[in-house]
Amino acid sequence: MKRRIAYFSVLLALLLFGVFYTNRQDHVAANSQYQRPTLLIAGLGAGKRTYNQLIDHAEQRDDGHYVLTAVIKPDTIQYFGDWQPSEQHPLIKVVFANKWASWQQNAIWLNRLLTQLKQRYHIRSFNAIAHSRGNLDLLIAYSRKHPLILKRAVLISVPADGALGRGDTLQNRLMANGRPEFRHSAYRDLVQARKRFPPGVHVLSIMGNVGNGSDSRVTNVSSKSLVPALGGRFSTYRQVLVHGPLASHHLIVRRNPRVRRLAVNFLWPDAKMNQPR
Repeated sequence: MKRRIAYFSVLLALLLFGVFYTNRQDHVAANSQYQRPTLLIAGLGAGKRTYNQLIDHAEQRDDGHYVLTAVIKPDTIQYFGDWQPSEQHPLIKVVFANKWASWQQNAIWLNRLLTQLKQRYHIRSFNAIAHSRGNLDLLIAYSRKHPLILKRAVLISVPADGALGRGDTLQNRLMANGRPEFRHSAYRDLVQARKRFPPGVHVLSIMGNVGNGSDSRVTNVSSKSLVPALGGRFSTYRQVLVHGPLASHHLIVRRNPRVRRLAVNFLWPDAKMNQPR
């Protein structure tokens, strides 16, 4: 009988310890001060290496640090990496397993990611850097749902009125009212998104000019069309035009040192200050 009592006493103690430990871990997780992340969203057909040089630049300056890669599949999201609460400016690569899905579909998947990040890390807001078609993924997603608040966004080569070979042409122009003369599906979708797009986002828009009014894929007119389509909802908006061979569509985000500096300085104007969630 004494052995049974001792056995059950030990078992009860272990059970109570397990409950206490689990509750404590949940409490620690719920109260961990994970900092506001910056999502790195690539364009159509691009992969996980698009932002490697930008990440290297941020890490060399000790501004931002890579923590996770989120691979978004149709039925699940896989996470690779390790995100610690101590990281003040965490960088998260966003990779769509289906690189050719529409921006409407990517918007659904992106909101799923934002919801999971909120549940896993108890964050309230995020920043973003998007390139090319990734801008449409981000902006359409944020107009539909906003599980996290978008604070700052660096939008590079925004195809707000389409791209060369995908609707837009070099003959397009901005009219006196600021709108593009030829309006394509991207522009119309952004105008529709304006109705539900939350105000308050600070935007830096960067576009390239290789000499013909485009970055070889996205015209400057298309990028400037973001303002009449959606700009009224932004808290602040700054537009920068870069020139030269490193201003071409694929190199502007991968290799342009000025673009890297602009992005990092815009996201973290005071890199030593601990940003709130």
